[in-house]
Amino acid sequence: MSLQSIRSSHSLLSATDGIAAGMSDILLLLARLLIAAVFLMTVWTGGPNAAYLKSINFIAPEIMSPFAHVVEWIIVITLVLGLATRYGALLAFAFVVIALLTAHLYWEFPAAAQNLQYVFLSKDLSIAGGTLALFVAGGGRISIDRMLAGK
Repeated sequence: MSLQSIRSSHSLLSATDGIAAGMSDILLLLARLLIAAVFLMTVWTGGPNAAYLKSINFIAPEIMSPFAHVVEWIIVITLVLGLATRYGALLAFAFVVIALLTAHLYWEFPAAAQNLQYVFLSKDLSIAGGTLALFVAGGGRISIDRMLAGK
C-alpha cells in the first residue's frame, strides 16, 4: 500500500494526510538524515569509548568500542545515502536496543548521573521508533535503493 492510498480517519486530518503523501520522499530523506546525524554526532565525538564501556562492565570494551564505531559509521552511510536503508535501519535499531539494555540503565547510576542517563534512555527509545518506521517505509524515492531498483 502506498502512502498516497491511505485515507484519513477524520475529515479534519485530510490536509495533513495530503501534505504527508505529497512530501513523503523529502520527509523520508529528512528522517534518514536526522537519525544519521545522531549516530554521526556520537561517533564523531569518540563515543562509546572503551573507558565508558569498562565503567559499566561491558564485555571486552577495548574491542567493542572500535566495533561500535564501525557499526555507527555503517549506519550513517546507509541512512545518508539511502543505500540498503532497511538493513541500516535494522542495524541502528539493534544498536540502540543494545545501548538501551546495557549502557543507559539510569537507575543503576549515581544520583548525580541519573538525569543524563534517563535522557539517553529516552533518546534511545525514540531512535528505536524512528528506525522501525524507516525499516517499514524504506529509503523513499530520494535514495540509492530506489535508483538500484530501477524505479
